[in-house]
Amino acid sequence: MFQWWQVGLVLLSALISFLSVAYWTSLARRDKMQERLLDDTRQRTEQTRHERDDVLARLVKIETSLAVIDQKVMPISTALQTILVAELTQALLERTQDMGHLISDSERDAAFILPAIMRRAKVECALLASVVAKAYVLKYVAVENLPDK
Repeated sequence: MFQWWQVGLVLLSALISFLSVAYWTSLARRDKMQERLLDDTRQRTEQTRHERDDVLARLVKIETSLAVIDQKVMPISTALQTILVAELTQALLERTQDMGHLISDSERDAAFILPAIMRRAKVECALLASVVAKAYVLKYVAVENLPDK
């Protein structure tokens, strides 16, 4: 029949077998968990990268639109300035004729200089209209935690 040392040896081999299966199972679970975490991190990183690229594309589109708006608004602003200068010039010329000697020399000089300024404004409007506006977009890349060499 069986002797006690044989029963002990069978129990010891069963215990060693159980412990080795438990050890290798825990290692396999840990490896699967690490792979799952790595895959999740890669997926989140890829998603963040796509979101960042989308935001940068939207930013470039907005900056381009702003450049176009600036190009359109500038001639309108210059035209309004030209109209204002024309009205002021007419008022000053009328004042110099109506007031005669009651106005100062500086006011009289301004009334005569303003038409020249108005002509210069028209020339600048024409120059601005002939210039093609170009939008330049600068991209900044943040670099963090670079290894020291």
